[in-house]
Amino acid sequence: MRMMLERMFTGRNGIDQLNTAVLVLGLVCWVASMFVPVRGLQTILYYAFVLAAGVCIYRALSRNIAKRQEENQKFLQKTGRFRNSKESWQNKAEQKRQFKIFKCPACGVKLRVPRGKGKIRVTCRQCGATFEEKS
Repeated sequence: MRMMLERMFTGRNGIDQLNTAVLVLGLVCWVASMFVPVRGLQTILYYAFVLAAGVCIYRALSRNIAKRQEENQKFLQKTGRFRNSKESWQNKAEQKRQFKIFKCPACGVKLRVPRGKGKIRVTCRQCGATFEEKS
């Protein structure tokens, strides 16, 4: 079965981030269609799911790889701000665990020093002021 799928996807676009996002959106529409009490809205949400599934299948089996990659790149550019904000948040949390942040008393610049080094002398890179702090 695996070899059959590999042969089928050879020379085709396959699954990318845009396909995943469209499929998730389609699944949300499908689940919502089950719980919406209005019959007309149920139908619209169900057909949105069917359309999303069709778009995913079309994009995955497409042999026009350059066009599909271009579409995916546009999607990644438009959603980059949302994806990077999560990475930025995780990066900040990791930095807080590993480093202690001080403000220079002379110029107010933020300085980062490793945690757990005891009392250390910190030299500001911008103004050259030195001060002692506990890390």
